[in-house]
Formats: sequence, C-alpha cells, structure tokens
Amino acid sequence: MPEQITNRSLSEIQMKKQIVLAVTVASLLFVACDNEIPVKPAVPPDIMLRPSPPLINSVYPATGTQGSILTILGENFGPAILDNRVAFGSAIAEITYIGYGILNVRVPDLPDGDYEIYVNVAGQVRRAPQMFTIVGSEHR
Repeated sequence: MPEQITNRSLSEIQMKKQIVLAVTVASLLFVACDNEIPVKPAVPPDIMLRPSPPLINSVYPATGTQGSILTILGENFGPAILDNRVAFGSAIAEITYIGYGILNVRVPDLPDGDYEIYVNVAGQVRRAPQMFTIVGSEHR
C-alpha cells in the first residue's frame, strides 16, 4: 500500500508542475502580447505602397496635329485611364485608350512647336525620351 501512495503522490506532483508551467507560459505570452514592442519594417511604409514609376520606351508618331492620336509605349502605367495623366508641356491631354504597356492620347489644342511629353502615375512623373512636334495647327 505505501508504494501506491508514493507513486500516486509522484504523479500528482508531476501533474501540478506541468499545470504551473503551462500557466506561467500562458501568463508570459499574455504579458508579451499586451506590451507591444515596436518593430521597424525593413522598408519604409511609403515605399512599400508606392507603385513602380512609369517607364516610357517610345512615342509614336513624333509629329502630329491638334486632335491627332499619339501612342505611348512603356511600362508601369496605371490599370485604368483615371490612374494616369499625360501632359504636353503643361497642357493635359485626353487619354483615349489604355492597354498593357500602351497609352493612346489625343494631342491637345496647342500652337505649332516642340513639346515634352510627361506621364504621371500615382504622383510619379516621367518624361518621354523624345519631344513631340505639333504641326499644321491653327491655335484658337
């Protein structure tokens, strides 16, 4: 009989130790979760949310009249027309079509001359590698 009591006592002691250990670990986890430790992200948040800047490979044709359609080939354009802005100098152009790597824009009502073309996607602006020349226009 005394052996059974000893074995039983040892089992109860081991069970109590496991319970105390489990409660201690749970308490530590609760305290650790309650005290938030600031973690710095590897990349600043504004960079993580910023899309890649637009890349303009080419503009075709290089010359046109008011109202003609210009095609811009490149990368990282926004997925919808309203996500993109195209300007001839400071004049905003109407985007008539957007496809994967393609923007078609209507040449704005501007006098004859050479104009730099800019594409703005989510605040990131890039200039086309070549100028566009408006010819044969009668500026109103």
